[in-house]
Order: sequence, then C-alpha cells, then structure tokens
Amino acid sequence: MPSTFPPARRGLHAAIVSLALFVICGFLTTSANARTAASHRPGHVYLMRGLFNVFSLGMDELAAKLEKVGVKAEAVSYTSWSSLADSITAQYRAGNHEPIILMGHSYGADTTISLARKLNDNRIPVALIVNFDPTAPDRIPRNVRRIINFYVPTEWGRPVEAGKKFRGRLSNLNESGKYGHFGIDKADALHRKAIAAVLQAVGRSDHRVKQPAKRDHISALPAQ
Repeated sequence: MPSTFPPARRGLHAAIVSLALFVICGFLTTSANARTAASHRPGHVYLMRGLFNVFSLGMDELAAKLEKVGVKAEAVSYTSWSSLADSITAQYRAGNHEPIILMGHSYGADTTISLARKLNDNRIPVALIVNFDPTAPDRIPRNVRRIINFYVPTEWGRPVEAGKKFRGRLSNLNESGKYGHFGIDKADALHRKAIAAVLQAVGRSDHRVKQPAKRDHISALPAQ
C-alpha cells in the first residue's frame, strides 16, 4: 500500500483538514464570545426622581452618564414605581434576566425600596440600589444584593435598614458637610461612585471609575 496519497486525494485531504480547523477555530471563537457576553451583561438602570419631578434633575444627568458608558438608563417620576415594577416583572417572566438596578433621590429613593419589595414578592432579584438622601425608606428586602445609600442626616436624609432576611451588602454613607438635600443628587463625585458600582454589577468593573471602599462604614440613626 502506498505511504502517501495520490495528488488528487492529497488535495482532498488538505481541504478536509483546513475545513476541520476552520470549524474548530469558529467554535472556540464563538465559545469565547459567549463567555464574554455572559460576563458583560447589559443591565438596565431605573432612576426615580423626587417630588414634583423637578427637584431631582441629577437623576437625568446620571442617566445620561450611564448611557455614555453603554448601560441602558431611564429617569422617571417616583409616582410610577408600582407600574414600573409590573413592567419589570413582565419582562423578567418573558426571559429578560439582565441585572436590575434602581436609583433614586429623595422620595424617589424611598420608592426604590418599595419597588424592590414588590419585585421580591415575585422572586425577582435586584442587583443594585443606589440612593441619594431618602426621607422615609422602608427596610431592605432579601432580593437586593447590594445597596449604597448616600444621605445627609442634618437635613431630611436617613440611613436605610436591612430587613430580617436581607443578606446582601449595605453601605450607608454619611455625606454631612459636603452636600445638601437638593444638591446631593447632582454631585459628580457621587455619580462616579454610582457608575462604578453599576459597572461592577454588570460585569464591567475594569472601567476606570473610582469605586467605593470594599468595607464602607454603616452609620447609625442620628440622635433625636
């Protein structure tokens, strides 16, 4: 038996080998892309404005900044929190399981937790909440993985408290002496921290934005 293929068969053999290598490389590339897509999940940020929809325009500014770094974001009135929860629930049940991120200022910050509690009733996880000076926040439900709360206790702001079944990460950050209630939502330094937390939640923590410390101080309620 000859040790080599005839010229015609050698050409066919080379073509088969090339095709096999092409298929294998394509499979490896597809697998790598799938892993990248899984680690860089799109995410969606819902930002809740406060009273009268005019005192929390920092939420609109932050939404625009998030869009610039490739994260979907929309600012809405705090009064729409319940219908928004219904919409998120419908999307989740339809198969959209991208990270859910909530932000809010003043009354809007109060309703992020109300919204999260309604999602908890439907066993829908919330990847992150970032609040700016909530006034009367409810306790954090178990479905929230992380919450960052910037507040000014010398005015109307309050720290948030964990519910009995909450096992996530809670950071109450006292911003007294730096911002007031009507300016904290527009603070660029806090926006940078919020964006860093969002990018981490969606698997893009390599973005060069200053992130909060890993172990933030949890402040107690101010003396009454």
